[in-house]
Order: sequence, then structure tokens, then C-alpha cells
Amino acid sequence: MRKRCLIVLATLILSFSLMGAGCGEEVVPKEKELQMLSPVAGNSLESTHEIESFKFVTTYDTGKYDLKRWRITDSKMINMEARVENVPEGATVLIEHVHIDMSLKSTDPQLDGLSQDNMDDSFHGTSQDGFLVSHDYSYQNKFAIEGFSKDLIDGWMFVCGDYGSGSITQERLTEKNLVQDGDVYANKMQVVYDVLVKYAGEQFYHVVSVSDEFLIPVSEEYEKEAAEE
Repeated sequence: MRKRCLIVLATLILSFSLMGAGCGEEVVPKEKELQMLSPVAGNSLESTHEIESFKFVTTYDTGKYDLKRWRITDSKMINMEARVENVPEGATVLIEHVHIDMSLKSTDPQLDGLSQDNMDDSFHGTSQDGFLVSHDYSYQNKFAIEGFSKDLIDGWMFVCGDYGSGSITQERLTEKNLVQDGDVYANKMQVVYDVLVKYAGEQFYHVVSVSDEFLIPVSEEYEKEAAEE
């Protein structure tokens, strides 16, 4: 009888331990492997990609926008440029399509990866198969980021509503609430280029996909306030 009671007691202790572990708040580790577009790097970021026999170089910057005061909810612009180096004689390089995603990075699993804005760009005419990129011409674009986008608002309302965790104490979507209550520490920008390449003597193009992804930290002002609370 005593042995049976001990088994029941051990089972109950194990059950409560598992329940306690399950009730712990999940935390997503901060992303530390990605590059950063930050004031430390001079407000610009450059990446070099090897495409077969030549280089595909991409550059991103925020122009006059002060990166020290980067706000998730602010409408802002990122300048983009792609150029090529060491292209073989007679080769033609086109950018057929560009896709851009801007999302949130947070230690809260319900906000981490939440989409904020996106954009697609491709040649809209029929005279050629894409945007020419050569020693003389680069691809240039501007990504206008909507601060209070529908995706961001809908995602925030999901987290604050009945279907979310209910851990956000202040439901109104503001920069302060995102950083302090939502544990958002950066934007994540992902860019995919579909590059068409045709070498001398070839009839058709083939495609090579090139991608960039990097973080843009939130304003130091809000990070300091969040750390102090």
C-alpha cells in the first residue's frame, strides 16, 4: 500500500512539474547572425554576391533619414542599388524581378516575423525581359515603407485580442508599446533578386536568384526606456 502511494505521489509531482514548464513564457532568442543597417556602418550596407563568373553588388541606405531614430511605425524610405562587376565580354545581365519583405524582429514569438510591408518590382513593358544591369548602368529603386500598415495593425490586434496571448497590457499600437510591451528590437528586411544571365553565343537566358537579409535596429531612445522598466 505504501509503495502504491509513493508511485501516485511521484506521478503527481511529475505532472505538476510538466505543467509548470508548459506555463513558462516562450522567448525567441535575439538574431545575432545577420548584418545590420545601422549608424555604426555609416547608414549604408553593401553585399557582394558571386554569380558564376562575375560579381553582383547590392547597396542599401536610408539617405537623410536618421538611423539613430529608426521607428517601426514611421513612414520611411530605403534606397536600393544593384550593380555588376567583371561581367564577361558579350554577356547580358537583366534583373527580371525583385521582391522585398519588411517584418518585425521580437523576442515575443507572436510578434517575431510579423509582416509589416512588402513590394514587388519588375519590368512593365514588352520590349525587353527585365532591367538591364551593366558596367554603365545599375539597378536603382526606392522601398517606401508604410509605418502603420494593414498587416502590422491586423497582426497587433491578433496578439492583443482573444486569439493572442493576452500578455500585451496596452492594446493601442504605438512605437512605445511595440518596443516595451511587444519586445520588438528591429525590422528585418529581405530582398530577392531574380537575375537573368545570357553569355555570348547563347540564345536564351537562365535565372539566378540572389538574396539579402539584414536587420535595422529600433531607435536607441525606446530601447533604453524598455531596458529601464
